[in-house]
Amino acid sequence: MSTAKPKTVKKQRIMIVDDEEVFRKLLLSKLKDGYEVEMAVNGVEALEKVKYFKADLFLVDRMMPKMDGVELIKNLRQMPEFLGTPIIMLTARDQVKDKVQGFEVGADDYVTKPFNLMELSMRIESFLKKSKKTKYVSTLLSTLGNDTSEEDIDLLGHDLKAASTIQLNLMPSLFPVHDKFDFSAKMIPAKIVGGDFYDFIPIENDRVVICLGDVSGKGITAALLMIMIRTIIRVLLAEKLSLVDICQKVNSMLIRDVGMGKFVTMFIGILNMETACFESYVNAGHLPPYIIKKDGRVGMLDTTAPFLGAFPDVEITSNSYSFDKGDLLAIYTDGVTELEQSPNVFFGDENFIRLLKTLYDIAPDEMVEKVVEELNTFSSNKSDDVTLVFVKHKDF
Repeated sequence: MSTAKPKTVKKQRIMIVDDEEVFRKLLLSKLKDGYEVEMAVNGVEALEKVKYFKADLFLVDRMMPKMDGVELIKNLRQMPEFLGTPIIMLTARDQVKDKVQGFEVGADDYVTKPFNLMELSMRIESFLKKSKKTKYVSTLLSTLGNDTSEEDIDLLGHDLKAASTIQLNLMPSLFPVHDKFDFSAKMIPAKIVGGDFYDFIPIENDRVVICLGDVSGKGITAALLMIMIRTIIRVLLAEKLSLVDICQKVNSMLIRDVGMGKFVTMFIGILNMETACFESYVNAGHLPPYIIKKDGRVGMLDTTAPFLGAFPDVEITSNSYSFDKGDLLAIYTDGVTELEQSPNVFFGDENFIRLLKTLYDIAPDEMVEKVVEELNTFSSNKSDDVTLVFVKHKDF
């Protein structure tokens, strides 16, 4: 009997902006168990930190050096991502004109120091509950029209969730079974839907086509292109076109029918599982997949073409690769190595290679989950889709 793993609940994020250390520590001690908390000592530092810490609520002191709370709130309200984010202003001043000024620039509430921690906690909880549902309403209304009803928004949310389910169902959950290879893969969209995709397409004579792509952009547009490209690849494979010809046609389609500066990076290869070789593969501008050898050496599969959708007369070539026993092939998107923990602090290739070597001896399906856990531990700030495909040649 299997035991289900407890689901990890993502904590909501609060930024405390106050130049007084005693108040920062007091608030941190109260909030750290229930929320993910970041702190800044003034408005300038806060504006730097919001580049990687997307707060769900701000606690902002009014009087601070360099940039005070009023100026900080003005700046935050000019950022689309924080238009509807709750901001509670903290101050030792109880003048009506100060409160009015705070509300005028966009504060949602005003709490006078010294404050009751229990009361402040209840206000925070109340604002966060409301903001979960209304966070993107202003953006939606500007797109759909101000006469859009609450029922229309609820229906759109339902449709997006359905689209997410459909997209994830398009990704194979059952992988090829062979006595010489193990396979696993996973895609985690940064938004409700995403532009990454992977596919395993069985063809004749013990062969399988392995594909991983990364469409430029995120969200609905990228997801639509991802579905289009995946479908075209499957149709053209059924017509027995070569991988080079398939990539040429995808390139032409993107330029002719899509435009808008949209492109895709893609790895696609025909793996003969019996002879343990990629008879042919094309790497079109994608990150070179890593090969971890049994003895710990690291190799890569070459890039054979630029990304698709930008240049009409692009030269596309293919290559081949023969697996050694024990080879682990890791195909991945840049959402892995470019995951950002703080400004200019990325997960990076070195961490990824080290992790692959550490996990080398476990099965690919478990390896995928361990990598995802490591990424979640490194940072919760996922601004790009994350996709992994692992192929391991069994060592016997």
